[in-house]
Amino acid sequence: MNAPGGDREHDAAPIQAAGEPLLLRLSALMRTARTYDVSNQAFRRQLHEFTALLKRLFEEEDELVLVVVADYLYLNGVRIKAHTGLLGPYHALMADFERRHVGGLRFLPSVTDAEVERFFQIFVASEDPSLAERLPETIAEAAIANILVVPAADIDAEDLARELEEQPTPKGERARARKVFWRAVLGTRKIVLRARQNGRPDLRQAKRLVQPIVDNILKHEYAIVGLTALKDHDEYTYTHCVNVAVLSISMGQQLGLPRQALADLGVAGLLHDLGKMHIPSEVLRKPDALTPEEWGLMRRHPLEGAIMIARMPGLSTVMLDAMRACLEHHMNYNRTGYPDVDLEWGQATMSRIVAMSDCFDAITAHRAYHSRPRTAFEGLQILLGPNRVNFDPAVLWALVRSVGLYPAGTVLQTASGHVVLCTSPNPNDVTRPYCRVLVRPDGQVPSEDAPETWDPMPEHDRALRVLLPEEHKLATTDLLAA
Repeated sequence: MNAPGGDREHDAAPIQAAGEPLLLRLSALMRTARTYDVSNQAFRRQLHEFTALLKRLFEEEDELVLVVVADYLYLNGVRIKAHTGLLGPYHALMADFERRHVGGLRFLPSVTDAEVERFFQIFVASEDPSLAERLPETIAEAAIANILVVPAADIDAEDLARELEEQPTPKGERARARKVFWRAVLGTRKIVLRARQNGRPDLRQAKRLVQPIVDNILKHEYAIVGLTALKDHDEYTYTHCVNVAVLSISMGQQLGLPRQALADLGVAGLLHDLGKMHIPSEVLRKPDALTPEEWGLMRRHPLEGAIMIARMPGLSTVMLDAMRACLEHHMNYNRTGYPDVDLEWGQATMSRIVAMSDCFDAITAHRAYHSRPRTAFEGLQILLGPNRVNFDPAVLWALVRSVGLYPAGTVLQTASGHVVLCTSPNPNDVTRPYCRVLVRPDGQVPSEDAPETWDPMPEHDRALRVLLPEEHKLATTDLLAA
Protein backbone atom coordinates (compact mmCIF):
# COMPACT_ATOMS: atom_id res chain seq x y z
CA MET A 1 0.00 0.00 0.00
CA ASN A 2 1.27 3.43 -0.86
CA ALA A 3 1.68 6.08 1.78
CA PRO A 4 -0.73 9.00 1.72
CA GLY A 5 0.36 11.44 -0.93
CA GLY A 6 2.29 8.74 -2.81
CA ASP A 7 1.78 8.04 -6.51
CA ARG A 8 0.22 4.79 -7.70
CA GLU A 9 1.70 3.00 -10.67
CA HIS A 10 -1.65 3.04 -12.43
CA ASP A 11 -4.52 5.43 -12.59
CA ALA A 12 -6.17 5.87 -9.18
CA ALA A 13 -9.50 7.11 -10.62
CA PRO A 14 -11.13 3.65 -11.05
CA ILE A 15 -10.24 2.67 -7.48
CA GLN A 16 -11.51 6.01 -6.18
CA ALA A 17 -14.77 5.44 -8.06
CA ALA A 18 -15.08 1.91 -6.66
CA GLY A 19 -14.43 2.99 -3.07
CA GLU A 20 -17.78 4.65 -2.38
CA PRO A 21 -20.07 1.80 -3.54
CA LEU A 22 -17.88 -0.73 -1.74
CA LEU A 23 -18.14 1.19 1.53
CA LEU A 24 -21.88 1.62 1.14
CA ARG A 25 -22.44 -2.08 0.39
CA LEU A 26 -20.10 -3.20 3.16
CA SER A 27 -21.76 -0.91 5.70
CA ALA A 28 -25.25 -2.04 4.65
CA LEU A 29 -24.24 -5.69 4.94
CA MET A 30 -22.80 -5.10 8.43
CA ARG A 31 -25.93 -3.28 9.53
CA THR A 32 -28.22 -6.02 8.17
CA ALA A 33 -26.10 -8.80 9.71
CA ARG A 34 -26.60 -7.24 13.15
CA THR A 35 -30.38 -7.22 12.73
CA TYR A 36 -31.27 -10.36 10.77
CA ASP A 37 -30.33 -14.01 10.69
CA VAL A 38 -28.34 -15.14 7.65
CA SER A 39 -31.39 -16.99 6.35
CA ASN A 40 -33.48 -13.81 6.30
CA GLN A 41 -34.34 -12.42 2.87
CA ALA A 42 -33.04 -8.94 3.75
CA PHE A 43 -29.61 -10.32 4.62
CA ARG A 44 -29.57 -12.57 1.52
CA ARG A 45 -30.30 -9.57 -0.71
CA GLN A 46 -27.51 -7.48 0.82
CA LEU A 47 -25.14 -10.45 0.59
CA HIS A 48 -25.92 -10.95 -3.10
CA GLU A 49 -25.42 -7.25 -3.91
CA PHE A 50 -22.10 -7.15 -2.03
CA THR A 51 -20.66 -10.26 -3.67
CA ALA A 52 -21.84 -9.10 -7.11
CA LEU A 53 -19.95 -5.83 -6.55
CA LEU A 54 -16.82 -7.75 -5.51
CA LYS A 55 -16.94 -9.80 -8.71
CA ARG A 56 -17.22 -6.67 -10.84
CA LEU A 57 -14.25 -5.10 -9.10
CA PHE A 58 -12.16 -8.25 -9.49
CA GLU A 59 -12.46 -7.85 -13.24
CA GLU A 60 -9.95 -4.99 -12.87
CA GLU A 61 -8.13 -5.74 -9.61
CA ASP A 62 -6.14 -8.78 -8.43
CA GLU A 63 -7.26 -8.24 -4.85
CA LEU A 64 -9.16 -5.68 -2.78
CA VAL A 65 -7.48 -4.37 0.37
CA LEU A 66 -9.50 -1.95 2.51
CA VAL A 67 -7.50 -0.47 5.41
CA VAL A 68 -7.66 2.37 7.92
CA VAL A 69 -4.54 4.55 7.94
CA ALA A 70 -4.26 7.77 9.95
CA ASP A 71 -8.06 7.79 10.30
CA TYR A 72 -8.76 7.56 6.58
CA LEU A 73 -9.99 4.57 4.61
CA TYR A 74 -7.85 3.39 1.71
CA LEU A 75 -8.79 0.91 -1.01
CA ASN A 76 -5.75 -0.62 -2.73
CA GLY A 77 -3.65 2.34 -1.62
CA VAL A 78 -6.07 5.04 -2.80
CA ARG A 79 -7.76 7.20 -0.18
CA ILE A 80 -11.55 7.09 -0.29
CA LYS A 81 -12.78 10.66 0.12
CA ALA A 82 -15.39 11.06 2.82
CA HIS A 83 -17.86 13.57 1.38
CA THR A 84 -20.85 14.54 3.48
CA GLY A 85 -23.15 11.80 2.18
CA LEU A 86 -20.57 9.10 2.95
CA LEU A 87 -19.69 10.19 6.49
CA GLY A 88 -22.14 7.84 8.22
CA PRO A 89 -20.90 4.59 6.62
CA TYR A 90 -17.30 5.87 6.68
CA HIS A 91 -17.27 6.40 10.44
CA ALA A 92 -19.35 3.31 11.17
CA LEU A 93 -16.81 1.08 9.41
CA MET A 94 -13.87 2.75 11.14
CA ALA A 95 -15.60 2.19 14.47
CA ASP A 96 -16.26 -1.49 13.60
CA PHE A 97 -12.59 -1.96 12.75
CA GLU A 98 -11.45 -0.14 15.89
CA ARG A 99 -13.61 -2.20 18.25
CA ARG A 100 -12.09 -5.40 16.85
CA HIS A 101 -8.50 -4.08 16.67
CA VAL A 102 -8.68 -4.63 12.92
CA GLY A 103 -6.56 -2.53 10.58
CA GLY A 104 -8.21 -3.74 7.39
CA LEU A 105 -9.79 -6.49 5.29
CA ARG A 106 -8.31 -8.25 2.29
CA PHE A 107 -10.63 -9.89 -0.27
CA LEU A 108 -9.18 -12.34 -2.81
CA PRO A 109 -10.73 -13.11 -6.22
CA SER A 110 -11.70 -16.69 -5.32
CA VAL A 111 -13.98 -15.58 -2.50
CA THR A 112 -17.36 -17.36 -2.50
CA ASP A 113 -20.80 -16.29 -1.30
CA ALA A 114 -20.58 -18.93 1.44
CA GLU A 115 -17.29 -17.48 2.70
CA VAL A 116 -18.70 -13.96 2.77
CA GLU A 117 -21.72 -15.23 4.71
CA ARG A 118 -19.61 -17.09 7.29
CA PHE A 119 -17.18 -14.19 7.58
CA PHE A 120 -19.84 -11.62 8.44
CA GLN A 121 -21.49 -13.93 10.95
CA ILE A 122 -18.14 -14.17 12.76
CA PHE A 123 -17.23 -10.50 12.29
CA VAL A 124 -20.50 -9.22 13.77
CA ALA A 125 -20.29 -11.64 16.70
CA SER A 126 -16.75 -10.45 17.44
CA GLU A 127 -18.13 -7.14 18.71
CA ASP A 128 -17.72 -8.92 22.04
CA PRO A 129 -14.15 -7.97 23.16
CA SER A 130 -13.36 -11.54 24.23
CA LEU A 131 -14.24 -12.80 20.73
CA ALA A 132 -12.47 -9.91 19.00
CA GLU A 133 -9.13 -11.11 20.39
CA ARG A 134 -9.48 -14.41 18.51
CA LEU A 135 -10.99 -13.03 15.31
CA PRO A 136 -8.18 -14.10 12.91
CA GLU A 137 -8.03 -17.59 14.43
CA THR A 138 -11.82 -17.98 14.34
CA ILE A 139 -11.88 -17.02 10.65
CA ALA A 140 -9.15 -19.55 9.87
CA GLU A 141 -10.98 -22.28 11.82
CA ALA A 142 -14.12 -21.56 9.76
CA ALA A 143 -12.13 -22.39 6.58
CA ILE A 144 -12.44 -18.85 5.21
CA ALA A 145 -9.39 -18.63 2.97
CA ASN A 146 -10.26 -15.70 0.71
CA ILE A 147 -11.11 -13.01 3.26
CA LEU A 148 -8.21 -12.07 5.51
CA VAL A 149 -8.14 -9.78 8.51
CA VAL A 150 -5.26 -7.31 8.67
CA PRO A 151 -4.49 -6.69 12.37
CA ALA A 152 -4.28 -3.02 13.36
CA ALA A 153 -0.73 -3.62 14.59
CA ASP A 154 0.28 -4.61 11.04
CA ILE A 155 -0.82 -1.24 9.63
CA ASP A 156 2.37 0.23 10.98
CA ALA A 157 2.68 3.98 10.85
CA GLU A 158 6.45 3.53 10.92
CA ASP A 159 6.35 1.58 7.65
CA LEU A 160 4.34 4.32 6.00
CA ALA A 161 6.54 7.04 7.46
CA ARG A 162 9.54 5.12 6.10
CA GLU A 163 7.97 5.21 2.65
CA LEU A 164 7.68 8.96 3.03
CA GLU A 165 11.33 9.14 4.09
CA GLU A 166 12.45 7.08 1.08
CA GLN A 167 10.77 9.40 -1.37
CA PRO A 168 13.04 12.04 -2.96
CA THR A 169 13.59 15.09 -0.78
CA PRO A 170 10.65 17.36 -1.57
CA LYS A 171 11.41 20.67 -3.21
CA GLY A 172 9.47 23.76 -2.28
CA GLU A 173 7.78 24.88 0.90
CA ARG A 174 4.43 23.19 0.23
CA ALA A 175 6.02 19.83 -0.58
CA ARG A 176 8.12 19.92 2.58
CA ALA A 177 5.05 20.87 4.62
CA ARG A 178 3.03 17.93 3.25
CA LYS A 179 5.77 15.48 4.20
CA VAL A 180 6.07 16.83 7.76
CA PHE A 181 2.28 16.97 8.17
CA TRP A 182 1.60 13.39 7.04
CA ARG A 183 4.47 12.01 9.10
CA ALA A 184 2.92 13.70 12.15
CA VAL A 185 -0.51 12.20 11.40
CA LEU A 186 0.92 8.70 11.00
CA GLY A 187 3.05 9.03 14.13
CA THR A 188 0.09 10.30 16.17
CA ARG A 189 -1.86 7.20 15.21
CA LYS A 190 0.97 5.06 16.57
CA ILE A 191 1.03 7.01 19.85
CA VAL A 192 -2.73 6.59 20.35
CA LEU A 193 -2.75 2.86 19.49
CA ARG A 194 0.08 2.14 21.90
CA ALA A 195 -1.53 4.26 24.59
CA ARG A 196 -4.64 2.12 24.23
CA GLN A 197 -2.53 -0.96 24.82
CA ASN A 198 -0.47 0.17 27.81
CA GLY A 199 -2.40 3.18 29.12
CA ARG A 200 0.51 5.61 28.67
CA PRO A 201 1.32 8.01 25.80
CA ASP A 202 4.82 8.03 24.32
CA LEU A 203 6.09 11.55 25.05
CA ARG A 204 9.40 10.96 23.30
CA GLN A 205 7.65 10.02 20.07
CA ALA A 206 5.40 13.08 20.40
CA LYS A 207 8.47 15.31 20.78
CA ARG A 208 10.03 13.81 17.64
CA LEU A 209 6.87 14.51 15.65
CA VAL A 210 6.59 18.09 16.87
CA GLN A 211 10.18 19.22 16.22
CA PRO A 212 9.88 19.38 12.39
CA ILE A 213 6.66 21.40 12.75
CA VAL A 214 8.46 23.88 15.00
CA ASP A 215 11.33 24.04 12.50
CA ASN A 216 8.93 24.79 9.62
CA ILE A 217 7.20 27.61 11.45
CA LEU A 218 10.40 29.14 12.83
CA LYS A 219 11.71 29.22 9.25
CA HIS A 220 8.58 31.23 8.37
CA GLU A 221 7.24 28.40 6.22
CA TYR A 222 3.52 28.67 6.82
CA ALA A 223 2.30 26.17 4.23
CA ILE A 224 1.91 23.63 7.02
CA VAL A 225 -0.65 25.94 8.66
CA GLY A 226 -2.59 25.90 5.38
CA LEU A 227 -2.75 22.08 5.51
CA THR A 228 -4.90 22.29 8.63
CA ALA A 229 -7.72 23.37 6.28
CA LEU A 230 -7.94 19.86 4.77
CA LYS A 231 -11.35 18.78 6.01
CA ASP A 232 -11.97 15.20 4.92
CA HIS A 233 -12.18 14.29 8.61
CA ASP A 234 -14.23 14.99 11.69
CA GLU A 235 -12.81 16.38 14.92
CA TYR A 236 -12.25 12.97 16.54
CA THR A 237 -9.23 12.00 14.47
CA TYR A 238 -5.46 11.89 14.47
CA THR A 239 -5.53 14.64 11.86
CA HIS A 240 -7.41 16.86 14.30
CA CYS A 241 -4.69 16.33 16.91
CA VAL A 242 -1.99 17.32 14.41
CA ASN A 243 -4.02 20.35 13.31
CA VAL A 244 -4.28 21.51 16.92
CA ALA A 245 -0.52 21.04 17.39
CA VAL A 246 0.30 23.00 14.21
CA LEU A 247 -2.08 25.85 15.00
CA SER A 248 -0.91 26.00 18.61
CA ILE A 249 2.77 26.22 17.60
CA SER A 250 2.00 28.93 15.07
CA MET A 251 -0.01 30.93 17.61
CA GLY A 252 2.71 30.47 20.22
CA GLN A 253 5.25 31.86 17.79
CA GLN A 254 3.04 34.90 17.18
CA LEU A 255 2.94 35.41 20.96
CA GLY A 256 6.73 35.33 21.17
CA LEU A 257 7.22 32.01 22.98
CA PRO A 258 10.78 30.60 22.84
CA ARG A 259 11.63 27.47 20.86
CA GLN A 260 11.45 25.00 23.77
CA ALA A 261 8.09 26.37 24.86
CA LEU A 262 6.82 25.98 21.27
CA ALA A 263 7.94 22.33 21.25
CA ASP A 264 6.20 21.67 24.59
CA LEU A 265 3.11 23.48 23.30
CA GLY A 266 3.07 21.26 20.22
CA VAL A 267 3.23 18.11 22.36
CA ALA A 268 0.36 19.43 24.50
CA GLY A 269 -1.70 20.08 21.36
CA LEU A 270 -0.91 16.64 19.96
CA LEU A 271 -2.05 14.89 23.15
CA HIS A 272 -4.90 17.15 24.25
CA ASP A 273 -7.67 14.68 23.33
CA LEU A 274 -6.09 11.51 24.77
CA GLY A 275 -9.03 11.11 27.12
CA LYS A 276 -11.38 10.48 24.20
CA MET A 277 -10.02 6.97 23.85
CA HIS A 278 -12.11 6.18 26.95
CA ILE A 279 -15.31 7.23 25.13
CA PRO A 280 -17.08 4.61 22.97
CA SER A 281 -16.74 5.32 19.25
CA GLU A 282 -20.51 5.27 18.79
CA VAL A 283 -20.78 8.17 21.24
CA LEU A 284 -17.90 10.14 19.69
CA ARG A 285 -19.34 9.85 16.20
CA LYS A 286 -23.03 9.94 17.06
CA PRO A 287 -24.77 12.19 14.49
CA ASP A 288 -27.71 12.99 16.80
CA ALA A 289 -27.88 14.89 20.06
CA LEU A 290 -26.18 13.14 22.98
CA THR A 291 -28.24 11.77 25.87
CA PRO A 292 -27.44 13.12 29.37
CA GLU A 293 -25.48 9.93 30.10
CA GLU A 294 -23.49 10.24 26.84
CA TRP A 295 -22.81 13.91 27.48
CA GLY A 296 -21.53 12.95 30.93
CA LEU A 297 -19.04 10.58 29.28
CA MET A 298 -17.98 13.28 26.86
CA ARG A 299 -17.45 15.86 29.59
CA ARG A 300 -15.18 13.45 31.43
CA HIS A 301 -12.55 13.12 28.66
CA PRO A 302 -10.39 16.07 29.84
CA LEU A 303 -9.99 14.42 33.26
CA GLU A 304 -9.27 11.00 31.72
CA GLY A 305 -6.51 12.49 29.57
CA ALA A 306 -4.91 14.21 32.54
CA ILE A 307 -5.02 10.96 34.52
CA MET A 308 -3.30 9.07 31.70
CA ILE A 309 -0.39 11.50 31.64
CA ALA A 310 -0.23 11.65 35.45
CA ARG A 311 0.39 7.87 35.51
CA MET A 312 3.64 8.27 33.59
CA PRO A 313 6.87 7.89 35.56
CA GLY A 314 8.98 10.95 36.27
CA LEU A 315 7.98 14.57 36.10
CA SER A 316 8.91 17.18 33.52
CA THR A 317 7.72 20.54 32.24
CA VAL A 318 6.32 19.01 29.07
CA MET A 319 4.37 16.45 31.13
CA LEU A 320 2.83 19.18 33.28
CA ASP A 321 1.97 21.29 30.23
CA ALA A 322 0.38 18.31 28.45
CA MET A 323 -1.52 17.31 31.60
CA ARG A 324 -2.95 20.80 32.03
CA ALA A 325 -3.84 21.05 28.33
CA CYS A 326 -5.75 17.77 28.60
CA LEU A 327 -7.59 18.97 31.69
CA GLU A 328 -8.22 22.58 30.71
CA HIS A 329 -8.82 22.69 26.94
CA HIS A 330 -12.60 22.96 27.49
CA MET A 331 -12.30 25.39 30.42
CA ASN A 332 -13.08 28.74 28.86
CA TYR A 333 -11.30 32.01 29.61
CA ASN A 334 -14.54 33.42 31.10
CA ARG A 335 -14.86 30.51 33.57
CA THR A 336 -17.56 28.68 31.59
CA GLY A 337 -16.95 25.26 30.06
CA TYR A 338 -15.93 22.01 31.75
CA PRO A 339 -14.84 20.28 33.91
CA ASP A 340 -16.35 22.43 36.66
CA VAL A 341 -13.82 23.46 39.32
CA ASP A 342 -14.92 25.02 42.61
CA LEU A 343 -11.49 26.50 43.34
CA GLU A 344 -10.19 29.77 41.97
CA TRP A 345 -8.73 28.27 38.82
CA GLY A 346 -7.49 29.90 35.66
CA GLN A 347 -6.39 28.22 32.45
CA ALA A 348 -2.64 27.98 31.96
CA THR A 349 -1.27 30.01 29.04
CA MET A 350 -0.60 26.90 26.96
CA SER A 351 -4.05 25.54 27.71
CA ARG A 352 -5.62 28.78 26.44
CA ILE A 353 -3.72 28.39 23.17
CA VAL A 354 -4.62 24.71 22.78
CA ALA A 355 -8.28 25.49 23.60
CA MET A 356 -8.37 28.15 20.87
CA SER A 357 -6.75 25.82 18.31
CA ASP A 358 -9.06 22.95 19.26
CA CYS A 359 -12.18 25.09 18.90
CA PHE A 360 -11.13 26.60 15.55
CA ASP A 361 -10.37 23.19 14.04
CA ALA A 362 -13.48 21.52 15.50
CA ILE A 363 -15.85 24.27 14.40
CA THR A 364 -14.96 23.56 10.77
CA ALA A 365 -15.07 19.75 11.06
CA HIS A 366 -17.59 17.52 9.32
CA ARG A 367 -20.92 17.00 11.04
CA ALA A 368 -23.42 14.45 9.79
CA TYR A 369 -26.28 16.83 10.72
CA HIS A 370 -24.86 19.71 8.63
CA SER A 371 -25.40 19.84 4.87
CA ARG A 372 -21.76 20.89 4.62
CA PRO A 373 -18.98 21.73 7.07
CA ARG A 374 -18.39 25.37 7.92
CA THR A 375 -15.56 26.97 6.03
CA ALA A 376 -12.56 28.25 7.97
CA PHE A 377 -13.65 31.80 7.12
CA GLU A 378 -17.11 31.12 8.61
CA GLY A 379 -15.50 29.54 11.67
CA LEU A 380 -13.29 32.57 12.20
CA GLN A 381 -16.33 34.87 11.95
CA ILE A 382 -18.06 32.87 14.70
CA LEU A 383 -15.02 33.05 16.98
CA LEU A 384 -14.59 36.79 16.38
CA GLY A 385 -18.30 37.34 17.07
CA PRO A 386 -20.21 36.64 20.30
CA ASN A 387 -18.04 33.57 21.06
CA ARG A 388 -14.97 35.75 21.55
CA VAL A 389 -15.76 36.12 25.28
CA ASN A 390 -14.77 32.45 25.73
CA PHE A 391 -11.15 33.10 24.77
CA ASP A 392 -8.16 35.13 25.90
CA PRO A 393 -8.12 38.21 23.59
CA ALA A 394 -4.35 37.87 23.08
CA VAL A 395 -4.76 34.25 21.98
CA LEU A 396 -7.60 35.15 19.63
CA TRP A 397 -5.35 37.83 18.12
CA ALA A 398 -2.65 35.18 17.67
CA LEU A 399 -5.12 32.95 15.83
CA VAL A 400 -5.92 35.73 13.34
CA ARG A 401 -2.20 36.39 12.88
CA SER A 402 -1.65 32.67 12.28
CA VAL A 403 -4.44 31.86 9.83
CA GLY A 404 -5.09 35.34 8.39
CA LEU A 405 -8.40 37.08 7.81
CA TYR A 406 -8.93 34.71 4.87
CA PRO A 407 -7.80 31.28 6.10
CA ALA A 408 -6.61 28.52 3.79
CA GLY A 409 -9.51 27.03 1.84
CA THR A 410 -11.28 30.38 1.43
CA VAL A 411 -12.30 31.21 -2.15
CA LEU A 412 -12.08 34.94 -2.96
CA GLN A 413 -13.15 37.19 -5.77
CA THR A 414 -10.58 39.98 -6.00
CA ALA A 415 -10.87 43.58 -7.12
CA SER A 416 -8.95 42.70 -10.30
CA GLY A 417 -11.63 40.13 -11.25
CA HIS A 418 -9.66 36.99 -10.34
CA VAL A 419 -11.16 34.06 -8.45
CA VAL A 420 -8.50 32.59 -6.15
CA LEU A 421 -8.15 29.88 -3.50
CA CYS A 422 -6.28 30.88 -0.35
CA THR A 423 -3.64 28.22 0.31
CA SER A 424 -1.69 29.51 3.32
CA PRO A 425 -1.49 32.61 5.52
CA ASN A 426 0.78 35.57 4.97
CA PRO A 427 2.08 36.62 8.41
CA ASN A 428 3.26 39.93 7.02
CA ASP A 429 -0.23 40.97 5.93
CA VAL A 430 -3.29 39.03 7.10
CA THR A 431 -5.38 40.55 4.27
CA ARG A 432 -3.15 39.21 1.45
CA PRO A 433 -2.83 35.41 1.73
CA TYR A 434 -0.88 33.07 -0.51
CA CYS A 435 -3.26 32.02 -3.26
CA ARG A 436 -3.82 29.77 -6.25
CA VAL A 437 -5.56 31.39 -9.21
CA LEU A 438 -8.69 29.45 -10.20
CA VAL A 439 -10.21 31.78 -12.80
CA ARG A 440 -8.62 34.78 -14.51
CA PRO A 441 -10.60 37.97 -15.22
CA ASP A 442 -11.12 36.88 -18.84
CA GLY A 443 -12.71 33.62 -17.67
CA GLN A 444 -9.72 31.43 -18.52
CA VAL A 445 -8.75 28.66 -16.09
CA PRO A 446 -5.02 28.05 -15.56
CA SER A 447 -3.81 24.57 -16.48
CA GLU A 448 -3.58 22.04 -13.63
CA ASP A 449 -0.16 21.05 -14.98
CA ALA A 450 1.08 24.62 -14.63
CA PRO A 451 -0.86 26.19 -11.74
CA GLU A 452 -0.71 29.96 -11.31
CA THR A 453 0.09 31.02 -7.74
CA TRP A 454 0.37 34.29 -5.87
CA ASP A 455 3.02 34.18 -3.15
CA PRO A 456 1.37 36.30 -1.73
CA MET A 457 -1.54 38.26 -3.25
CA PRO A 458 -0.10 41.30 -5.08
CA GLU A 459 -0.17 44.59 -3.21
CA HIS A 460 -2.14 46.25 -6.03
CA ASP A 461 -5.00 43.75 -5.59
CA ARG A 462 -7.36 43.09 -2.69
CA ALA A 463 -10.16 40.75 -1.66
CA LEU A 464 -13.52 41.99 -2.87
CA ARG A 465 -15.74 39.25 -1.43
CA VAL A 466 -15.68 35.69 -0.11
CA LEU A 467 -17.45 33.07 -2.22
CA LEU A 468 -19.41 30.45 -0.31
CA PRO A 469 -19.14 26.76 -1.35
CA GLU A 470 -22.64 26.98 -2.86
CA GLU A 471 -21.42 29.68 -5.23
CA HIS A 472 -18.22 28.12 -6.54
CA LYS A 473 -18.82 24.33 -6.06
CA LEU A 474 -15.06 23.67 -6.22
CA ALA A 475 -13.28 20.70 -4.66
CA THR A 476 -11.14 22.95 -2.45
CA THR A 477 -9.77 20.06 -0.41
CA ASP A 478 -8.35 18.41 -3.52
CA LEU A 479 -6.82 21.71 -4.62
CA LEU A 480 -5.26 22.31 -1.19
CA ALA A 481 -3.87 18.78 -1.09
CA ALA A 482 -2.33 19.05 -4.58
